[in-house]
Amino acid sequence: MAPTEEGGGSVGAVSTDQAIIDNSTNNDSVGIDMPCTDVALSCGELANLRSLDKTFKGGQPTLRDKPLIRKVPSILHRNEDFKKYFKPKVISIGPLHHDDPTLHESKELKLKLASHFVNNIDVHKDSLYSNMKKEIDGLKKCYDPQELEKYSDHDEKLAWMFFVDGCAILQAVYMRYGQDYCRTSNELVIKNELLTFVYSDLFLLENQLPFRVLELLTRSSKNGEKFLEAIRRFINRTVEEPQSHQQDSDHKRTKRHHSRSFCNVKELKNAGIWLKASETSCLTDISFNRFFFVGKLQLPPITVDDSTMNLIAYEMCPDFYDNNFAFTSYMGFLDSLIDEAEDVKELGDAGILYNRLGSDKEMAKLIKKMNIDLVPGPMIYKHVQLQIHNHRNNMWIKYPAQFYRTFFRTRWTFFAFVGAIAALFIGALQAHYTIHQPK
Repeated sequence: MAPTEEGGGSVGAVSTDQAIIDNSTNNDSVGIDMPCTDVALSCGELANLRSLDKTFKGGQPTLRDKPLIRKVPSILHRNEDFKKYFKPKVISIGPLHHDDPTLHESKELKLKLASHFVNNIDVHKDSLYSNMKKEIDGLKKCYDPQELEKYSDHDEKLAWMFFVDGCAILQAVYMRYGQDYCRTSNELVIKNELLTFVYSDLFLLENQLPFRVLELLTRSSKNGEKFLEAIRRFINRTVEEPQSHQQDSDHKRTKRHHSRSFCNVKELKNAGIWLKASETSCLTDISFNRFFFVGKLQLPPITVDDSTMNLIAYEMCPDFYDNNFAFTSYMGFLDSLIDEAEDVKELGDAGILYNRLGSDKEMAKLIKKMNIDLVPGPMIYKHVQLQIHNHRNNMWIKYPAQFYRTFFRTRWTFFAFVGAIAALFIGALQAHYTIHQPK
């Protein structure tokens, strides 16, 4: 709530020191006497009114230096179609899903992974745990206090949870991304498909540990750096994944109308605009270039999988006050291009959209649903949308583009066009020689 302007305290649109004109008394001014005393107020009602003063004097919310580990915002979590994307499939990390009965088997898996980490690190397990217990108060500050109320008198339980979960993460990631990792005869054997789900679960918003936990487990060890290096490689490879693939081959109506005021992939093609993946995965690396009557729209490649909704939820967390909603905005831009499964296929063929969720129809349906309750930054892609709008409405471009699309969209239509021109040319020559043949 913005503070009121200077010049008398104001409440809404009425100033507390303004006068009301009473027409029945010859336009005499009648001053407002504050506070009103003709109605008896209870102690509870007076306390409610005083709470407004206390809230106003509190000013703006305190900005945090670092965002907390929070639950998914309710606006996303209450959608039944999205809940499955926020819940871990194999392994629970941290306190938010620790007591989930459907993940009971993950406790045994984490203990196995933790035991192998302890045996691979050159620090005694007692010292590792003591370091965790010593900094438990600081680690608790990384979470929303409401989410840790059940652990308010159980620091030992929380410290043990951080210890086991941190060891499990380091060992699981090292088994896949450790450069010098070599499985021995007594090494833990886990199926690749199970590990794949584990790695996927590590990116869920509600399945996080403070990075300080990993530092505490590795800082006193000469072997600790190799585990942290595996973590860095795991994160970097996941972020760069779309590029590696490319190298390998009422409120709801208002937002929906705003999205459809642009054009889908089919309409882009009809306007002579073809799609190409950008050189980088930066979500603002988007451009439109025009060559005579055809255009080229370059979009950054992106993979849509179970973590996609978590990235959107991450941007929606309340600790992000200075947030341009880059990921949410890009998904909103893709929503404006996608109306049906064929649009998803076209974006996939162009190396822009990598579908990890199932069929193209399912992808189109999800993108439409996820953008119903999202509020993207409207200005990020406005310049590109304006360029495309001008291109589509230019009469000197519109008809040549339709001609190009009709006769040059595939090599077969091109060959048919060339064949037709050649047949007309040969026919004209035959007619000429028939008319002008020597007598």
